[in-house]
Amino acid sequence: MSHRTPALKAALYGSVALFSASLTAEAVAQQLAIEEITVTSRKREESLLEIPIAVSAYSQADIDAAGINTLEALSAYTPGFAFQNVGQGGSGGRQNPNIRFRGLGVQQASPASRAGAVFWNGGYISDGAGILPLIDLERVEVIKGPQNAFFGRNTFAGAINYLPARPGDELSGKGSISFSPSDQDSLNITAAAGGPISDTVGVRLAVMQERVGADWYYDNGDPAGEENTTALTAVTTWEPTETSSFMASGFYVKSDDTRALQSQVGPFAPGTCNITFSGTFRNVVDGSSGGPFSTDLSQHPGNLLCGVVPDWDDVPPNMSIAGEIGPSTPLYQPFSPSFQQMQTLPPELEGLGFPSAPDGLGVKYKLWRVDLSGDVELPNDHTLSAEFARGESSNRSIVDNNFGTPALFGDGLWLTGIATWVRDTYAELRVTSGSDQRLRYTIGTSYYKQDQKQTDYSAFFGTNNLEFQTGENIGIFGSLDYDITQQLTLSLEGRWNEDTQTLDFDGVSGTTVGALTDLEQKYDKFMPRVILSYQPTDDVNLYASWSKSYLQGIFTNAEDYQAATGFDLGLGDFTPKQALSAYEVGFKQRLSGWMNYSVAGYYMDWKNQTFFELSPAFVAANLPGDSEIYGIDAEADITPVDWFNLRAGVSYNHVEFTDFAGTGSVAASVLARGQLVTGQQIDANGNRPRYMPKWSGSFSATVNVNDLIAMERAAWVRLDGIYQGQFYTDNFEYLSVAGYWKFNARAGMDISDNFSVEVYGNNLTNDLSWTTAGGDTSIQGTQNRKTFGPLPRKREFGLKLLASF
Repeated sequence: MSHRTPALKAALYGSVALFSASLTAEAVAQQLAIEEITVTSRKREESLLEIPIAVSAYSQADIDAAGINTLEALSAYTPGFAFQNVGQGGSGGRQNPNIRFRGLGVQQASPASRAGAVFWNGGYISDGAGILPLIDLERVEVIKGPQNAFFGRNTFAGAINYLPARPGDELSGKGSISFSPSDQDSLNITAAAGGPISDTVGVRLAVMQERVGADWYYDNGDPAGEENTTALTAVTTWEPTETSSFMASGFYVKSDDTRALQSQVGPFAPGTCNITFSGTFRNVVDGSSGGPFSTDLSQHPGNLLCGVVPDWDDVPPNMSIAGEIGPSTPLYQPFSPSFQQMQTLPPELEGLGFPSAPDGLGVKYKLWRVDLSGDVELPNDHTLSAEFARGESSNRSIVDNNFGTPALFGDGLWLTGIATWVRDTYAELRVTSGSDQRLRYTIGTSYYKQDQKQTDYSAFFGTNNLEFQTGENIGIFGSLDYDITQQLTLSLEGRWNEDTQTLDFDGVSGTTVGALTDLEQKYDKFMPRVILSYQPTDDVNLYASWSKSYLQGIFTNAEDYQAATGFDLGLGDFTPKQALSAYEVGFKQRLSGWMNYSVAGYYMDWKNQTFFELSPAFVAANLPGDSEIYGIDAEADITPVDWFNLRAGVSYNHVEFTDFAGTGSVAASVLARGQLVTGQQIDANGNRPRYMPKWSGSFSATVNVNDLIAMERAAWVRLDGIYQGQFYTDNFEYLSVAGYWKFNARAGMDISDNFSVEVYGNNLTNDLSWTTAGGDTSIQGTQNRKTFGPLPRKREFGLKLLASF
């Protein structure tokens, strides 16, 4: 596909330029003004319109108006961004998130190779973002495209930054109670208050207690999908002089859930799948062609998923037998470890502050962070800024490796699980020049350190496999902005990184026999970004950019693979460094205060992304591959009259493997059954990656009823629509999930100046489509297929009471 690259770039630049020319004519008469939004995505204050990168920004009022409080829910409203609490081949819960920007998401994640990262006040959060609620924030900024210059590690494709709410100049507070009787009762209580306690010091606190009721039930009636979360955030500000300000902020979150993945058994009986799958074999060692093949799936002896994954209401989930586990709960013999083994940490992890073990299928979490930051104004209109942050995240999970009732060896649970602990430290120091000069600059340095310890409980007899990793990143970053003319600005940004990731130990608990120790990968790279922006008026911004960013590779397991198969992959301990070349053009415009909109087109070339090869002996190796990505994001905020507002966004991306192999049991057991041999896999070149829809979008329409019919008290009605297009659950473009819409509605009214009430309905049509998937496999010991994933939320109605002072 690389031969189409020049034409594609020209089309992106040309289409956006033509679009801008058609919309810079005389705007319509002044209507209701749309609030100017300030963002700090480049470590300085800029308006959302003037910043020459694609940013979606949400205030706490925006988040509350949508009735959401998680990053996963917010991502459904954000073009070009997806945050799903099930990673590639994940095990459910919220400990394994998959972050994707513009169709770019890693196939094999590691602590140092993720597509995007989450930040609190600019400080890196290593883990736990899946349970961090969106409460009492000034703003959330979703920054699309590589952000290495200002944010550093793991912002290969984008970054998310949480900005906590500050105390303010006056004492104020707010609180809300939400209740829904749908299925098991759901309840959310949130309160926040803050203000000055002296002329120079302010304090703000917020707390949330939430229970999300279960929508599904295990075979014995235990709830499946329940969540419980307690969260606290705190901010203290100190302004000792007119030229200095300091802030201490942080959060503590404790949570648990029973969001284990469940399966759907193949509904097509033997002989009824009338598909002939054709493809090409690929040699694993050198990537050369192994010749064409085809498979008549009507000859398969087992039940299949035949090209499509049915919705959960068409083929109900195959639920596990129980959620809670007791002495009488049957286990899947002869393989499953005991429940006592699953609740016991190996001695190497004792004393690290883990939560207690779950009482059955589910996950328990802990998360905390402290962030200290300050700004001091220097002579000559410069500002010195500093930040220090430290945080810790841990979780423990127990899951059913069958993802539902198996076919052989009885109906017991096949237990497995993971326990993970992460501690990180972040520090940054930077100097920024004044914003009113023709030449502006920022220069800074940052340091990041991460310590991760993890054990997985083997599904075969409970062996504790340990993996300990440490990471360290030292960066020098900066930017230079020069106004060539009053309308034309050139921005040069970059970061030099020394990034080190060390696999300290990979082996079995209690022994060093066969363990891997002290394997280090390291790179020194400069990651640049060049931006040219043109602002002919205060209401128009046209920009173009190019950037280069890098990621660590991951452990190849090549030696074990060679020992099991006899094939030398020609790789060392780690895959080569991943590299991304990214191009973007964008156009933003404000039309006389009644409309803001932005359009961005992009092209990305990704080298050495990682994928895994699974041998017939079930020994996996990680390999490098390539892909190309291009697409368009667009969003708009429209208020044509004072009683109506429409917000909408849409995203299209084309992602194509250019050097890649598909793998997994679906390849060996279904698509190339009886033909696939050791050293070969199915060629995935030209295919689209799993879990990534081409199209996604949303709209939010709000009617202010009081302005429409001249009511004294404020009243409003809001309808939200969220669309996710078709996606595949594999890299073969074989099993697809159909696109779907979900609709939410809210209506509210002010009862007094300080009290209001809302009613809401979520998923009004009770759509039970798959939102993402965990994988596709066989039922143990048979040819029958099943696919597994997170169960969707069913229709919900509720009431919310809000108060403020």
